[in-house]
Amino acid sequence: MRKFASIPPRVWQADLKAVRGNLEALAVHYHLTTSGHANMLGLYYVPVTYIAHEIGCPQEGASKGLLDLIEAKICSYDHQRELVWVHEMAADQIAPQLAPKDKRVKGVADQLAMLPICPVTLGFYQRYRLSFHLYDERNLEEFELLMPEDAEAPSKPLRSKEKDKEKDLGKGEGTSGSRGSEKSSAASETMFTPFPIPTSSAEAKTFLLGKGVPADRIDACLRNLLGGNFTPYDLEGVLSDARSAA
Repeated sequence: MRKFASIPPRVWQADLKAVRGNLEALAVHYHLTTSGHANMLGLYYVPVTYIAHEIGCPQEGASKGLLDLIEAKICSYDHQRELVWVHEMAADQIAPQLAPKDKRVKGVADQLAMLPICPVTLGFYQRYRLSFHLYDERNLEEFELLMPEDAEAPSKPLRSKEKDKEKDLGKGEGTSGSRGSEKSSAASETMFTPFPIPTSSAEAKTFLLGKGVPADRIDACLRNLLGGNFTPYDLEGVLSDARSAA
């Protein structure tokens, strides 16, 4: 457990401006940034039931406050994995930027490597990969390989991608060579790229029904979709579960 949490005064003029007057969202945000479950990354496991219990409100209120924070792009939440990411928490708790040789770079990389690769953790990686120099950490090579092609490049060659290219050159141009590897990487990126956030709940529900999501899974998928955390990989999992249950 952390001995203290750093919450800069600017949050009231920046981060929380979009939810002023929303007491449920403010309470959930304060919990997420000071909770004993939290870590310096602001990326950790926390069920909504924990939040509701610790702030002393019904679970419906905690869920609504969390959804409001998601819609305000203050945090992201993976309801299936019960994993939260408070977007600017690492910058506040650690530093806005780290030097390449700062020992905290490895600390961040080690904590991130222990978490599952999913839209929430990939979002964290993309947000901090340059400012924390995460792109050159060996235990995060899978994260780096899943970055979109238009992701901003670091100032020096990527060790992980250079190694990947060397392996490809040694294998040739067949299905197991560079072309096959590129297709596999592209397919992985597509599967983990979240669907565009709909403009309304009604539009989101229509989209999910059109994809064949069962009625009993609509609410959970709706929260993830509106929060920008619903990917083709997640959709396939939902549909697969439905087929198994049929």
